[in-house]
Amino acid sequence: MNLKFDLACEREWMNNFAISVMFGGVLVGGFVFGLISDKFGRFKTFLIGEMVFMVALLIRIHSPNYAVFAIMYFMEGFGEAGTYPVIYTLLLECVTKNHRMPLNFLIHGCFALGEMLVSGMAYVFHEWKDLLFVTGFPHLLLFIIALIYLPESPRWQLYKGRFEEAEKTFNKIARTNKRGTVNTGHILHEFRREAESKIKFNVDVMENINVGKKAKHRLKKKSRTAIDLLKKPRRAILSVIIWFNWFVNSLIYYGVTLNSVDMSGNQYINYLMMVAIEIPANIIGFLTFRWFGHRTPIIFFMVFGGINCIVSNFVPKANSWFPLILAVLGKLGATASFDGIYLASTEVFPTVVRNSGVGTSTSFARLGSLIAPLVLELTIYSSWLPLTVYGVLGILGGLLILSLPDMKDICLPQTFEDMDYL
Repeated sequence: MNLKFDLACEREWMNNFAISVMFGGVLVGGFVFGLISDKFGRFKTFLIGEMVFMVALLIRIHSPNYAVFAIMYFMEGFGEAGTYPVIYTLLLECVTKNHRMPLNFLIHGCFALGEMLVSGMAYVFHEWKDLLFVTGFPHLLLFIIALIYLPESPRWQLYKGRFEEAEKTFNKIARTNKRGTVNTGHILHEFRREAESKIKFNVDVMENINVGKKAKHRLKKKSRTAIDLLKKPRRAILSVIIWFNWFVNSLIYYGVTLNSVDMSGNQYINYLMMVAIEIPANIIGFLTFRWFGHRTPIIFFMVFGGINCIVSNFVPKANSWFPLILAVLGKLGATASFDGIYLASTEVFPTVVRNSGVGTSTSFARLGSLIAPLVLELTIYSSWLPLTVYGVLGILGGLLILSLPDMKDICLPQTFEDMDYL
């Protein structure tokens, strides 16, 4: 790539700039796809995100110049914001409260495996175009599989008043689980009754509300966005804490990984250790969340990671392994807490703006990833400054989590009113 676009000497900065452009695409896409998902559904948004990503990737592979390459890289990031966060939200909305946490760590464990797989692919495929094609091909398979098998979120359908569609989705899930057709009349009736008591609906058509019969409703509701999360003190506090922790986790996650390359020792081994630690981090995270709830582990891992980042500054440089081990432990804390705050955002934000809330969260995360390399530049003032900044922010973020509710045994909130009472 450097040869094709002549990214040498005074143009060398364009290489890293392209990565920043991609993260900028994710930042913008987080806001946009969050709004689209809450308005038009998770399933359609996911398919749109995948299409944008795949088209941009193909054009980037065959880009004639650097400008097209950078623009398509931005669009790739933009499309990616409509895939991972959206499918994550959809899947968690399809399971019960007892399965949310295991599914969360299973998804993020697969993400960690994907990172390791890409590292192996980069070793095999030295040509950047071949690597992009090989790593992008699974998106086409995922798109086809999703088109055939993936249902819409029944929770989103219920909130939107699409009760007949929700009933079909419930039955589709039941058949997939070999449970046959289920009687969902009581679910629809209870949801309608609860909704009418909590938020203002204009019900145009209401018929066949007896248990076991279909209910047909058209519900007119005011359009909601992530801005509404800031209109009441309680929900604003919860939202800001979640967004701040997304920012901090991403800052530490990418910052510590990038810093490992500059540590003493083999930079490839250092990077591999930083990536490989995510597997045990997910396993440990799963166990601690299972035993100690959904809030306390986030606090612990944030503070633990922050302390390790700070302490690693004061270890004698003559011992090349000990500082690396402490940094790896810091990455472990950042990974486990990142997975936890991902789960917390899905559990705290109500269905009405869940994807907007999560999308905004990913935008704050991308802001953190953009700033992470800049924090490393603080080494020109002092070698201990970058990791100290990461550590202090990590500890602060962990302490702020004390204000969040523990959602382990609580159902997902549907409305802003539900969120206000958390």
